Amino acid sequence: MNAYLSVNERGRRILIDPVDRISQLPDNVLVMILKQMITEDAVRTSVLSKRWKSVWKQVPSLFFDMRYSFLRNMEPLPSHSNRVAKMITQVIKNHNGDLMTCIIQHYSHQCKDGELETWIQLLTLQKQTRALALSNIHCNYGKGANILRLSPNTFSHPRLTTLFLHRYELKTANAFKTCHNLKILKLENMFAEVNVFNSVIASCPSLKVLVLRLMWYNARACLKIHNNNLKLLHVASYYVHSIEVSAPLLDIFSMDYLFDGEYNIVIKSSRLFFTKNYGAIDAERVPTLNYNISYNARDMENLGHHFLVGRDATYLWRIKSLAVAVDVMNTKELEMFRQVLVAWNGIMKRLDIFFKHNYVYTEEGESSIRGTQKKKWEEENLFPNAKFRVEAVWMFNFSGLDKNQFEFASRFITQGTVMKKMMIKTYSEPTNKFYIEAAVAKLMELPKGNENLSIGYF
Repeated sequence: MNAYLSVNERGRRILIDPVDRISQLPDNVLVMILKQMITEDAVRTSVLSKRWKSVWKQVPSLFFDMRYSFLRNMEPLPSHSNRVAKMITQVIKNHNGDLMTCIIQHYSHQCKDGELETWIQLLTLQKQTRALALSNIHCNYGKGANILRLSPNTFSHPRLTTLFLHRYELKTANAFKTCHNLKILKLENMFAEVNVFNSVIASCPSLKVLVLRLMWYNARACLKIHNNNLKLLHVASYYVHSIEVSAPLLDIFSMDYLFDGEYNIVIKSSRLFFTKNYGAIDAERVPTLNYNISYNARDMENLGHHFLVGRDATYLWRIKSLAVAVDVMNTKELEMFRQVLVAWNGIMKRLDIFFKHNYVYTEEGESSIRGTQKKKWEEENLFPNAKFRVEAVWMFNFSGLDKNQFEFASRFITQGTVMKKMMIKTYSEPTNKFYIEAAVAKLMELPKGNENLSIGYF
């Protein structure tokens, strides 16, 4: 059938092709289209024609937001909640195959009527879901409406590797028993006794990424995070008194300060280069991300880094400063550093850089990539995100004789990335101090991308 002309409501002529060309696309293309939609809308496409009837059942991810349906239908909340909950259950049952991810944003009623546990059982046992995110829309702590009532070992299915929980109250850690499967755990706005949180963390020994935003009853208790596999840790707690961290592989650590009291914080991790008194009441409480950038060819997942620069690190918007240790001769590490800067939100308050050129790390697979594999990064734009700016840069372990470090520092100046100040650490040994001061003098002579920038050493 040939195309024909029609007139729209504004009187303009438009060309209409009556042939349904979208339906002629292969299933994998249609699935790519549907997976960008809220699941409720994707399911509605099944009524378009026989061709579309089962396409939605192949999408690798499901996303349910009960508020979306409520705003569309404007029915009383209790009846809406029950109706949509049953719809979600049926959609999960009707879906074909396994799921990569599932996101459910629901009302607190599903915490009490058992529907939430039904979803979790279907998603983990039948759909083999790898990443599960559950969010309680209503927040009524202390009234029993948000209690996560789940059977023991609920989250211990071997295929489930990522779990996000938002706005729940935990009475026990039974649902997390023997959770050796979890690699990424994100607990946001969670409420419980601190011993319950300790049991949850201890029950997940394989974690590589742990993000916590917690509230607990007994403020004087100690939150204990002991994990031999952890690579990334973010902590934000209300009314906290004590936090104890022991994580020998920890590369990425950040903390957000949510109250004005004194913290007692002990961090045991030999890989973090920058240490500070996180808990002192008189310390400058600027939320800082501490990152020892390291590339290990055997760690193909690199979950800590990918989580940090991905969209799931939603806490980054509150972090104001960055402290990194990087080998500028290692092209992999330098690229990882670039990715962090691209992911940064807003103007950075302070950037501390520790150069690892003289630092020897003994773990196999972590040595610098040099020689023929070294690309001429100094010819490229170090900061591909034009919006990235930092107020002050402080450099440590800087060698006045290292051309790569000099070129690296010069990019901050000539590209206008640093807004106010660049400071470079010198040493008491006369020879080293002489070369560093000479390098700083050359940096001062470079054309500045920001006229107000001051450069010096300390």
